[in-house]
Amino acid sequence: MSDSQRRPEIVPNKIIEVLVNDVFSKHGIDKEQVKGKLSEEKKQMLKEMVEDLSKRVDEFVKQTNTINNKR
Repeated sequence: MSDSQRRPEIVPNKIIEVLVNDVFSKHGIDKEQVKGKLSEEKKQMLKEMVEDLSKRVDEFVKQTNTINNKR
C-alpha cells in the first residue's frame, strides 16, 4: 500500500499548498503578511473549502480504486 493510500489527507494538503503558493506568488503576496489579516469569516470559508475539496478528492480516489480493482 502506498503512503497516499494509508494517509489520504496528504494529497489534498499538498494540492492546496501548491495552488495557494502559486496564486500568492503570481500576485506578489507574502504568506506571513496574509496570516494576520484574515477575518474569522474568511478563515471559516477557507476551512469549508478545504474540507469540500478533501471530500471530493477522497471520492475521486475511491472511484478510481474501484475501477482499477474491477480490471
